[in-house]
Parts: sequence; C-alpha cells; structure tokens
Amino acid sequence: MQASTSIPDATSATELAEHLLALWRTIINLGGSGSYAIFEELDLTLTQVKALCALRDDELTVKHLAERLDLSLPGASRAVDALVERDLLDRREDPSDRRMKRLRCTDAGRRALERLDEARLAGLESFTATMPAAQRRRLIGALRPIIDDLRNEPAR
Repeated sequence: MQASTSIPDATSATELAEHLLALWRTIINLGGSGSYAIFEELDLTLTQVKALCALRDDELTVKHLAERLDLSLPGASRAVDALVERDLLDRREDPSDRRMKRLRCTDAGRRALERLDEARLAGLESFTATMPAAQRRRLIGALRPIIDDLRNEPAR
C-alpha cells in the first residue's frame, strides 16, 4: 500500500491564497521572470500593462478603465495617453455620446500582449518541466474543472 502525501485542506480564502502565492513564487523562480524582461523591452509600466490587459477584449472609457483597475482618473489618463502615443491603444469618440472617448487595443497592443503571454507561457513550461509526470497529471486534473467553470461564467 502506497503512503499518501498529506496535503492540508485550503478551506479559507486566506489559506488558498497562501498556497497560490507559494506556487507563484516557485514558478517565477524557475523561469517565469521572462515577462519582466518583456515589460522592460517594451518600456511598459505595470499600470500600462494592466490597462492593455483590461482592454484586450473590451472597449472602455478612461473613467471605466480607472474604476476597473482601481486607479485615479488622472493616473489612468496618463497611462492611456502614453499607450495611445505609442499606438498600443486607440481612442475614439463614443458614437452615442461624443463627449466620451472609447478605448481599445490596437493590433500593436495585442501583439505586445501576445509577447507577454508567450514569455509567461515559457516560464510556466519551465516550471512544469521540473515536475514529475504524476504531479502534472494531478495538477491538470485539479485545474481542468476550475478552468471549465471560469470559461462558462458570464463576464464580470
């Protein structure tokens, strides 16, 4: 009979968050820092990356972007101005209210996000390559129903 490894139940949000943080640190330490190099290469701040990510599949006003990212309106506006200047975001008049400006990712903005995703994926692949096959199978088994549920949830 094989001895089972005792894994404490993460019954609270705090316990689960602590486990996820430990996993995240391990991933970053084993090659997940490549996305930081892309930030630097693209000369993007974290706020600018967050704005691009929020606008990847959505059009928002600066006000709604600021609310979504929990930024001040001037802070969001500065990030947007820099991204528009670099052709990573497009700003246009709202068709129903010309006083409002709608924001969306440009093709160049999407390519920048794809590069970040590629670097993140490479880091995750480096991490998962260090795992025994049995651990990978267990992790896939645990994540699959969670990911399926998230994909089926309505957008927030």
